[in-house]
Amino acid sequence: MPARDRIEAGFEQVRAERFLRRHRDRAADAAFWRDLNPRLTISDRPFEPAVTPAQVDPAVAARAEAQLLEDGYYLTPPVLAPGAIDALRRGAERVVEAGFPPVFTCVYDEFYRAFAGLDGLFTPLLGAGYLLGLHGLWTFLVPAGNPAYARWTALAPHRDSLGPDPDVLARRLPSIVTAWIPLTDVTPLDSCMYIVPAACDPDYYSEERGVRPERIRLQDVRALPAAAGSVVGWSTHAVHWGSRSSRFAEGPRVAVTAYLQRGDLPPRHPFTVDFEAPLPFGTRLAWIAESLHEPELFGRVAR
Repeated sequence: MPARDRIEAGFEQVRAERFLRRHRDRAADAAFWRDLNPRLTISDRPFEPAVTPAQVDPAVAARAEAQLLEDGYYLTPPVLAPGAIDALRRGAERVVEAGFPPVFTCVYDEFYRAFAGLDGLFTPLLGAGYLLGLHGLWTFLVPAGNPAYARWTALAPHRDSLGPDPDVLARRLPSIVTAWIPLTDVTPLDSCMYIVPAACDPDYYSEERGVRPERIRLQDVRALPAAAGSVVGWSTHAVHWGSRSSRFAEGPRVAVTAYLQRGDLPPRHPFTVDFEAPLPFGTRLAWIAESLHEPELFGRVAR
């Protein structure tokens, strides 16, 4: 059965890639995306007007700081407004229903605004003026029962790409972290995240980027069920993955993710901006093309 699932996921991936090439011009037209999701917006400046700051209990931020330092990850209760979460979730579902990879949710302002207004959580972790790393922007939509083989659903165990982190090697708070925001309630039935705590990974405090399963005890793996609008994340050294979804899941698992890095350090990737920077539609398409490993996908056709 797993072999059949893997083969079918491969065919699904090929079908999706062919669909994207056939509809390349439509994907490069902002008017198409506006018509698809009229409740969402596309502008040159997604952070204007300023996002209302999320109410983050100082005790939640303190726990996240301690957990990130000790375990290499953090998990908060819900902090984002339910209305904004619901609109973005439905927008992601409509993108996928239209046949496109879920990463195209990144064309909308609301995607970027989801990561704004979180100073109460991230200033204690990264300092004031932290930056948004577009290299890590992605939307995941994992259908109920999905076997987690396709590249655009859940990912296999891995460490994030912008490592190693000198601050982690020095056993300090990371200089760059992932922010993973579920847009649905996520449980072990519907592809919650799993992570290996730092103390349980012999390679966590090293420059090793691969994952060696034989060095990790299954008993040490932690499931991270999370409510919609919470913030989950980890350092670039943490081994993590999305699980296979059960056919008994109540619906798809939808989440958005990005990198955040300290603002007093050089950008770790060319696609790194502050929370006041313009992000025109063409820039968003450039990131989407790179994340799909097809940097020449749109060329000059964006409009």
